[in-house]
Amino acid sequence: MYKVKQHITNLLVIILLLTIPSIVEGATLSDKAENVPTNKEWKITFNYPVVESSVVNNIYITNSQNVKQNITYTVIDNSVIVHPPKEGYEQGKSYTLHITNNILGKVGTLTKKLNQPITKPFTVEQARYSVVQLQTDGTYSEVDRYDTFNTANANLKANEAIMLGNTYVKIPDGYAITKGLTVYYKQPTFTTRYEYGGIATDTELKYLDATEQYVTVEVAGQTMYVKPSDVTLIPTAVAKGVSYYYADRTGLYHRVYRHTKQSYDGSYLIGEKPAFLVEGAKYTSTDSVNFYDANGKHVGESYSYFQYLSPRVPTSYTAEQLDQYIVDILADRQNTGLAKYANASTKSRLIGLGSKLKTVEKEQRLNALLILSLAIHESDYGMSCHAQNYNNLFGLNVTDNNATCSTTVNKTAAKYFLKLDVNIADLANRLNTYYLNPAKMSDFRYNGVALGGKINGMNVRYASDPYWGAKTAGHMYRIDSALGSQDYKKYQLGITTRDLVSVRTAPNGDRAYQYKIDGTIKYLNLMPITLSNTPSTDPGWHRLVSELPTSEADVYTVLENVRIVNTH
Repeated sequence: MYKVKQHITNLLVIILLLTIPSIVEGATLSDKAENVPTNKEWKITFNYPVVESSVVNNIYITNSQNVKQNITYTVIDNSVIVHPPKEGYEQGKSYTLHITNNILGKVGTLTKKLNQPITKPFTVEQARYSVVQLQTDGTYSEVDRYDTFNTANANLKANEAIMLGNTYVKIPDGYAITKGLTVYYKQPTFTTRYEYGGIATDTELKYLDATEQYVTVEVAGQTMYVKPSDVTLIPTAVAKGVSYYYADRTGLYHRVYRHTKQSYDGSYLIGEKPAFLVEGAKYTSTDSVNFYDANGKHVGESYSYFQYLSPRVPTSYTAEQLDQYIVDILADRQNTGLAKYANASTKSRLIGLGSKLKTVEKEQRLNALLILSLAIHESDYGMSCHAQNYNNLFGLNVTDNNATCSTTVNKTAAKYFLKLDVNIADLANRLNTYYLNPAKMSDFRYNGVALGGKINGMNVRYASDPYWGAKTAGHMYRIDSALGSQDYKKYQLGITTRDLVSVRTAPNGDRAYQYKIDGTIKYLNLMPITLSNTPSTDPGWHRLVSELPTSEADVYTVLENVRIVNTH
């Protein structure tokens, strides 16, 4: 419960008679009330106890367009308290309190009603900026009010926040929670040129700062900007929960808190536990790479192996092994007893997929284990509506505003595929043409050849879920563990160290491709790299797995262009 200054007008008492009201009293009640607060409560006191069932529909408030507001009531004997809408009244707007003559009162053994309806017009005060002092228990007290944000900001002290009405517009620390699909930008100009990607609704972003024009946040370890209207600011002291990472003997997990719902999602597995994490402790991270303990101390850096492994390397597993895993996991899903997995072992669209994925791996240089994991994640083990009815295992053409699925199939819809082979071929074509092709580096979908996160990799543009890459990598880790861990840490991984990195066909040879785009906003200095298992014969050069979709030949770059990273 917030602590706020009490306003004398908050509990204005209206005296009504259940007999015939005098003209003077009626006229006084009808006088317009000016500049009431947004959280205004009206207390209506009658001469006799009120029949509670008569209150609904007979006491109500409308706005200037005559639209009824979503108010609530408390009835106590002969009084009715009219509570404001949950979000409060809108600043600077006009409203009217209505009391019809059908309101009933108990007069002895009789039930009587008003002889005439009564109205009370009122206007809500214009928005002003309040500086509030935050308490450790999540409450606040108002310090002062100002006409402008800049004046309020100039008078802001440590552990104070600025509110506009009932909304935080600047906080000392905390979180920015996305209200819907939210675009994040590299510069606070909010022009298309600086648009980096989109993040799904009710996602927790680390808050850094705010002005009237923009909110500064941290996305996957990097400073980004969002529009104030796109996020809700929640101070640390007010937050009911927070997303966190934890580890146990089975691996590293992430538990996501949804601030709007005020509840946690189920934990998802990312991969093996980094050695520096203590089992049972909670950690925070905005990029799943750099981890901080409960005191905010940085405890280590480690990259999720499958999340940053190049899709160009083949899996060690055969089609038969992948198919057997599919059979086993579908049996497990079916045994959960959940309705959505009923008959999964015979109904799932994943059944028999192994040979198709190994063909794609050979012909398109796309790791079969990754494609299977993507299908599992996007199609819920081949049991989703889109998988079952639209032959769509990968969420292709299923956007955030077109995510609903009907069993009445629209075969003209872009998300419909004639058969699974067409769906798989379309995915391979998109990945090799745009998301994973360094020859098309200037395309907005290319951000590095890996699943990645919201700064680098496919996750930047493939999915609005910022944890999509980590979740898909978790499926890869789970499958690999079940089949003998033949793929895990088979390669060394690295990250580029500069914006301009030339990759060559041989040491001092021709250029194969180059991380370079004039005027780009992309983090070309953070591109994921997979090193070849064949050592370089030249000590000044790294030998790398090629990102090109059509060439298996290894490529090279000088040592200083790549930093080898720890993986988990």
